Order: sequence, then structure tokens, then C-alpha cells
Amino acid sequence: MTGFLDEADDLELAGPVVTYADGASLAEKGSTHMSEADGASLKGPLYRQLAMKLRAEIESGSRGANELLPSERDIAVQYAMSRDTVRKAVRLLEQQGLLYSEHGRGTFVAPSSVREMSRTLDSFSQDTEKRGGAAGQTILLVERLPASIAIAGVLKIEPRQMIMRVKRIRTIDGAPVGVHDAYLALPHGGSFTEDDLVRAGSLYKLLASRFGLNAAEGLESLGSVAANAEDAAQLSVAVGAPLLLCERITLSERRQPMEYCEMKYVSSYRYTARINRFSQR
Repeated sequence: MTGFLDEADDLELAGPVVTYADGASLAEKGSTHMSEADGASLKGPLYRQLAMKLRAEIESGSRGANELLPSERDIAVQYAMSRDTVRKAVRLLEQQGLLYSEHGRGTFVAPSSVREMSRTLDSFSQDTEKRGGAAGQTILLVERLPASIAIAGVLKIEPRQMIMRVKRIRTIDGAPVGVHDAYLALPHGGSFTEDDLVRAGSLYKLLASRFGLNAAEGLESLGSVAANAEDAAQLSVAVGAPLLLCERITLSERRQPMEYCEMKYVSSYRYTARINRFSQR
């Protein structure tokens, strides 16, 4: 299979993407804070804050399936925001699969069955919790090393620049389901230890809190591979058993590659994707 490492020299960080559950879709940033009356305790761009409010209303059931959303003008008046800010928030929720639009009719709340199909790139722990399982990990490797030419090409950095590598067995309810092998380009050659990762509980939480790196978009390549001896031992499968191979480049909010990760999953692991018109931008 041809993957990102094989195409590193020609790789352009554009094309089909999947957005992250925290709302980062690389939409243009709005103002920095909401008014005090609308919730000064929230942080971040106004459109993101509005999207969070609308998302909470949808998930709580305050806005029902296929319910018509008020017009941009009405929402702008209700929350004392510009229509441009409202438009960005609505587009973000459409990208996340919570809303859908029909030309000439308006914007509607997506049914729960559609919302559940939305492919959001949470951390493995968050995704597993949504599935009703308990996520776990066995850390195999945490090391700082110079980037190879192939990895440097994918992360758009200079060869031999120092990066972090984290390799883990991921488990659901104690059973091994995958192996994640991640290469991370950190600001100013930063680093962390295995203890740091264990304390944080999530790699993405650690990257956000210590390095200010927030995952925004991901580019993925999917394929299959036969389990080698190492895979078989780590995932409790037979040598030669089919595995789902997922290669992902994760982009930060500044649209810079922050992670390349090769993920191998057992055949029982289910991968669901929702594709919409925004993926073709």
C-alpha cells in the first residue's frame, strides 16, 4: 500500500479531512471572547463559543431531530453577535455532522443516528468512552530521536530535527485492539517522559497543556496489512491475520503537521466515517 511515508516529498496538506470534536476545523477565527452576558467564562473565538452553546442544546434534546434552526439573523440577535460569527458557528456544526442544510429551506438539526456516524478525531480514550468502553494503554516506547528523511518529509521539518516517538498498545475493556506508533514535532525541540504521559492520561491532553498544540484536522490513509510476528504478539492474533492500517497526519490549529501516526487495529475494531461536501474543500 502506498501511504504518506511513500509520498512525503509530494505530499500537500490539503484535500479530504476529518475534523476534531473540540470544534477545530480551521475555519477562520472570529473575535476572542463573548460578552459577559453571554458567558465570559468560556474561552476562545466567539464562533467556537456559539457552536459549543448550540451543540449543548442539541445534545441535551432542547433542539430535536430535523428541527429547523432559527435564521442567522435571529441567532445573531439572540446572542448579540454578528451574522458572520453565526455563519461560522453553523458551518462548524455542519462539518461536525450536528446540522444539515437544504437549499431554500434552511438549516436543520441532524438526527441522532446521523450525528453518531460523524467521524471526529478525538483521542482514542474519548472515542472509546463514546462507544461505551473503557480505554487503556500499554506504553511500549517513549523516546526522543532525530527525524528520518521520510518522517521529516511528512511532518514538514528538516531531516534529523529532534522529535518524539510514542508507541503504545491500545486496549478496550482490557483487550488489545490496536498499536499506535506516533512521531511528534514539538515546538523548540520539546520533549516529555513516559511519566508525563501517564500523568496526563491522554497524549493530546499533554500536547495541549504543555506545548499549546491543539489538534485541528487530520488527513488519513486507510488500508490493510498482514500481522507480522511483533504485531501478533502485541495484539494476540495469529501471524498473517488481517489488520486495519490507518496512517494519520494531524495538523495543529496553525495548519502545521504536529503528528504522524501509524495505527494497526484488529479486524474486530470498527471504523465509521461520515463524508460530506465539506470534505472536498
